[in-house]
Amino acid sequence: MHGEEPPSLVWDKLPLAVDPSEGHLPLDRAQRKRQQIENMVDHVRHLISGSNDVIVDFCAGGGHLGITLAYCFPQCKVILVENKEESLSLARQRVKLLGLTNVTCLQCNLNYFDAKFDIGVALHACGIATDLVLECCVRHKAHFVLSPCCYGSIHNTSQIQYPKRCVLFMSVYSYT
Repeated sequence: MHGEEPPSLVWDKLPLAVDPSEGHLPLDRAQRKRQQIENMVDHVRHLISGSNDVIVDFCAGGGHLGITLAYCFPQCKVILVENKEESLSLARQRVKLLGLTNVTCLQCNLNYFDAKFDIGVALHACGIATDLVLECCVRHKAHFVLSPCCYGSIHNTSQIQYPKRCVLFMSVYSYT
């Protein structure tokens, strides 16, 4: 597995419940999501170090990425973290349909997730969520593969201040 050249996912050979084109997405969006998932799976493949790796899919939505990872890497444990019950309900249905035993669904805000994990992933985490996921991964010394939201914007909040390099610089180099 590690060091091997990853094959592309062959969607026609995967169960329908793994495929993002099966469900509520328009076909063109599902095709783009397939490509994004393929790229992320290929990157995660190179980060897996053993049979007990824990992968967390933050802002998991309906679980397209995390469920694909769980199906492709049954030796890993996958945790889907999502704060919307409706989205997580769809993910749970798909996990049950596939009979996956290596997936845990957790409904919570990502700020409250504090378990140990090896790899963090997020596909289209909205707004500042990508930055919060990145901070969580760094805090837990976990690898990460992230694809930010395409319509989010950078703005200061009570949780995140930009530009990040200035905040980091000031925390490392203080003149007081």
